[in-house]
Amino acid sequence: MALGSTGGCRALMGAPDVDYARAYPRAAPRGDVLDVQVFRADTMLTMTNSTSRSFGPSTLWVNERFSRPIDAFASGQTLKLDLYEFRDQYQDQFRAGGFFATRDPDPVVLVQLETGAEDGAQELIGFVVVSNEIN
Repeated sequence: MALGSTGGCRALMGAPDVDYARAYPRAAPRGDVLDVQVFRADTMLTMTNSTSRSFGPSTLWVNERFSRPIDAFASGQTLKLDLYEFRDQYQDQFRAGGFFATRDPDPVVLVQLETGAEDGAQELIGFVVVSNEIN
């Protein structure tokens, strides 16, 4: 039996479609790289906003391909996010690895926050990837 859409295949494989999957905003202006250190431990990303700047609803981007929305990122706040929640424009999940993974995991090399700038325009702000531990 053939399925009519790739969304049906993903649902059977345990990765339902999400409404936030979209293409990377290549035309968005680049902001500063902030002192937000990102640590990867297996399938989880942990980052602490050690700046005095707080952010409202935003989108986190990994490797200029995979995204996930966040509600806010306040000064002093720590976020812990599952890499399996990051999707690309085709609904594909980030290859995070893990015990049952059948393919090698992708490294996290670039993390950016897409947020509204002070003048209302969108911008991409860089974070510092410190650790990329994959077991």
